[in-house]
Amino acid sequence: MAKIMLIDDDPEILDILSAGLASPDTTVVTRDTPEGAVAQIVAERPDLLILDVMYPENPSGGFDLAREVRKTDGIAKVPIILLTAINQEFPTDFSRDDINERWFPVQDFIEKPVDIRKLRDRLKQILPGRPGSSE
Repeated sequence: MAKIMLIDDDPEILDILSAGLASPDTTVVTRDTPEGAVAQIVAERPDLLILDVMYPENPSGGFDLAREVRKTDGIAKVPIILLTAINQEFPTDFSRDDINERWFPVQDFIEKPVDIRKLRDRLKQILPGRPGSSE
């Protein structure tokens, strides 16, 4: 059984993605803020994190949380996917080419609006051997 933790401040995104990713082989845990998330991540031990980047209280909250996770014993290796509309709101051209261990320590970067099929396919690549994957 795979466990995904989804963190986004938009309740509609949480509902849509959790419904689209949940299955008999996958549970989805949600939260609406990155503040205090590390303690829950440590307690829940998800197999994968899906994080929004921008939050009203912190426009770089997802980046900050990803960096904090990478420094935390027991969860430092949890795969992370960032979902964001940052390129729509700020023309910065973030892409997979920007992924690096210090500044952008994630496995993937997917722009909103999210194509749920594309996201599921990416999860299968990141979590090989998990239920629903091809390996």
